[in-house]
Amino acid sequence: MKAFQLREKKTFIKILKEPPVQKKKVNWSRRIYLAIFLAVLFLVVKRVYNGNMYIHADGQIELPKQMVTFPDDIQIMNLYIEEGDRVCEGDTLFRYLLSNDQMESTSLTLSMGQSSEWIEREILTTQKKLAFLKATMSSKETMISYLSERISQKESLLLSGVNSAFNDYEELTDRKTKLLQEVEVIGKEKDALQAHIYKLNRLRKESIILEENKLDYYQQEYYFVSPSDGVISDIFYQENEICYKKAEMMTIHEMEHVTIATYFDPTEIAHLEVGDEVIIQLPDGSDWVGLISKFYVSTYALPSEFQKKYEPTERNIVAEVIPMDKASEDRWKLFYKMDVKVTKTRYQLY
Repeated sequence: MKAFQLREKKTFIKILKEPPVQKKKVNWSRRIYLAIFLAVLFLVVKRVYNGNMYIHADGQIELPKQMVTFPDDIQIMNLYIEEGDRVCEGDTLFRYLLSNDQMESTSLTLSMGQSSEWIEREILTTQKKLAFLKATMSSKETMISYLSERISQKESLLLSGVNSAFNDYEELTDRKTKLLQEVEVIGKEKDALQAHIYKLNRLRKESIILEENKLDYYQQEYYFVSPSDGVISDIFYQENEICYKKAEMMTIHEMEHVTIATYFDPTEIAHLEVGDEVIIQLPDGSDWVGLISKFYVSTYALPSEFQKKYEPTERNIVAEVIPMDKASEDRWKLFYKMDVKVTKTRYQLY
């Protein structure tokens, strides 16, 4: 039996090589264009959605305030407070004088002199008229006495039968009657002048007293006390300065009842009602919920910080927004007079 032997010669197996698999190239341009398209589409959809679903408005945080003004010029003597100080009702804020400058004192002195001089001139003029009337009345009364004697003589002659004296008697009687009437008129005019002098003397006394009291009033020192609790936000005049009448001396802000004045476009009035909730975005980026408490009667011009330059002045509906709770109120106070963004849903979905 033939023995089995393995083949010792080397053999070669022919293997067919497969072609290499090529990697797919990434089309970055397409992906970038697609990303840009999706981003633009998202922004457009978001803008359309926000524009139709939300009402956006500008607002300013406000606090109740009292402006301290005076009807007269005042000079500040001493200030007892500084800006930022918290004050209580009844606290003394500053000491002042009313019109305590040299020109005011001079004008008061001149007015007193002019008033007294006018009264004195009027009294002297009236006294001259009265003296003239007295002299005229005295001369007429002397003439009446003379005519009375002549008339008595004529009456004696007529009684004795001398008829030729009758013509002189009538003439003398007529002259006496006319003089008596003139004396009566002069007497009434004299009484009127005497009453006028009495009034002028009384007016002179009253004028002197009034002007002296007025001068004392303007030279007297006064103290201004706070009319309410609050914070001194602005002081426009310092010690020894003159605060002119109707100018604002200082501003006191009350730290309660903070509100937001919100300026809505008039076209949105159909979607706004008292009691609607709004979202308030403060300057620090935080969002808070507020409540529309009321609308003002008329429209108001948009504040300059919200107004676009070189465009006609816009007029808006102004609404007052109040905080929902104490925490919101305390937070809003920190941004007094700063601008906020107000957002409200246009449609109620529930």
